[in-house]
Parts: sequence; C-alpha cells; structure tokens
Amino acid sequence: MRKTLYISILILVFSGIANAQISGQLFQDESEFPGVQIYFKNSDKKVESDFDGYFKLEIPSGIKKNDLILSGYGITIEIKNLEFDTTKLDLGKIEFPAFKIIDIDEFGKLTKLEKQNCYPIYCWTDLLGYSYTNELENEFLTLNCKEKITEFEFNQIAKTITLDWNTIKNCE
Repeated sequence: MRKTLYISILILVFSGIANAQISGQLFQDESEFPGVQIYFKNSDKKVESDFDGYFKLEIPSGIKKNDLILSGYGITIEIKNLEFDTTKLDLGKIEFPAFKIIDIDEFGKLTKLEKQNCYPIYCWTDLLGYSYTNELENEFLTLNCKEKITEFEFNQIAKTITLDWNTIKNCE
C-alpha cells in the first residue's frame, strides 16, 4: 500500500516537471515589453509577459498543433499552425510591432474617419504626435530571425497580425 502511494506521488511530481512549455521574451523598440497576454487559441489558460518581457506557457497535453496568440496594447499577433515536436519550445526574442507614429501635421491631413484610428501621444501636457492604428511602424517583423519577416497579414479592423509558423520555425 505504501509503495503504491509512493509511486503515485512520484508520478504526479514528475508529470508536473515534464509538462511541455513554450517560452520567449518580448521587446518593443529594443526595450523589454511586459504585460502582453500569451495563450493558445480555444484555451482558457493565459500568461502575461513579466517585467523583463519573459513568458512561459504550458502546452496543453495531447496537443501537437495549435495557434499561439500574443495580445497587448491594442495589437495582436497570431502565429498559426504552431507545431510542438519537443517538450520545450523557445521562441527566443520577439520584437512586438508598434503602430505607426505620425506628427501633428500628418494628423491634420487625415480624413475624419482616419482620425478615429489615432490616439494622441503626450509628454506631460505637450502633444508629441499620434499613434495611427491603421498602419504598423515597420513593414516587417523580427521574430528571433536575422532576416526581416514580410510574409504576414495585418488586419486593420481587428488590429491583428497573422503569420504561419512555417514562415518562422527555421529562423536563425
């Protein structure tokens, strides 16, 4: 009886250690990026990137393929068809994209509808410019790759960037 209980406890302990996980570190403008929610599509389990931008998310058992969502500060990245071949998957350093910044003169030239997609940027009481949420600051992504990734879609309405795992899985 004691031996069975002991073995059961060991199995529980080691199964917790062996859980597969995905990890990485988020940046924006070369600074650590905290507070971004990371989760799998159709899953209730969510984590947030910590103060230094790091995150670790447990991969649900039995899942070999899923979509990973990184969402924060008005923008979402969806990595489709993420495959889990190992117990640990490190995405490395991910540069979280930013919305395009426009100056006050550029804002004045926008239509009324376009202005609705702008948010003012202040330093104390001084208006510095606007964050224009219909465009990204860069036309590329840097997701732990030496090369710039241009194979993605940006949905202006949902503020979502979608790319396929096959685009980035072999990055160096």
